[in-house]
Amino acid sequence: MIKEVFYFDGRCSKIVAASIGIGLKQLEYIKSSNIGIEDHENRMKTNRFDVLPIVSDDGSIVEFYKTNVTNNYEFISRTTIIDEDKMPFDTSIREVIKEFVIRDRIFYFLTYQDRISGLISISNLNCRQVQVYIFELICELERSLNNFIEKELSENELEMYIEEESKTNNKLKKAWTKYQRLVKEDLENKLLEHLYFIDFFFIIEHFEFYNLLGYQKNEWEELKDLNNIRTQIAHSTKNLIDKRNDIKSLWKRIRKIEELIFKLRTYKNNKNTI
Repeated sequence: MIKEVFYFDGRCSKIVAASIGIGLKQLEYIKSSNIGIEDHENRMKTNRFDVLPIVSDDGSIVEFYKTNVTNNYEFISRTTIIDEDKMPFDTSIREVIKEFVIRDRIFYFLTYQDRISGLISISNLNCRQVQVYIFELICELERSLNNFIEKELSENELEMYIEEESKTNNKLKKAWTKYQRLVKEDLENKLLEHLYFIDFFFIIEHFEFYNLLGYQKNEWEELKDLNNIRTQIAHSTKNLIDKRNDIKSLWKRIRKIEELIFKLRTYKNNKNTI
């Protein structure tokens, strides 16, 4: 079936719920005919399942067991699946994250043609596909910051700034030295290409260009936090979501990135207008 392509192909350029969710073939469940025979409570506790679907004799899923409190297996309820528990299997990853946050949920049953076809939980977000999605956002932001600075600063102004800052910043000193060496060798290169992501924020702060984008100084200071998520993505073994970085923090950062990209894209340099 076409839906299986999404569950198994993690290389899909369009990252959707099924790209990171669990399809029926891999889904842990209990058959309705085994209820009373199989110990579902112990199974959920042993495997740390907060949700265990119940598969009817006809293969459909209309009920499930769930913990009343996450990771607490003292009280487990048998519940009928309602619309609020469902999400289309081809929901974009952005909307998946958004829905988890605004509805304060930890899981959704994924649907295909009104039938349950899989399951997705917050823990599924710690995967390569979500990292790819965030990485693409970061790359777009980095390009937009680069273009913005190129419009606002002359090459001479930028060089003077980096030269001065490199006196007290070892990373900038290395970048400045490398840039100068390539210039002397008559090799085509741009100074901005040698800088780190966080450097763009410091440059804009130094020249107070954040005003041009509609930010106050304290608001721009807060945006430097985006460097943390870039660091997480750069180290692919680190989880995006953990005790220190919950899904609400992830969504907040995504919204900050989107807003900044929008402002950078729509900003018009008055220096170049007549």
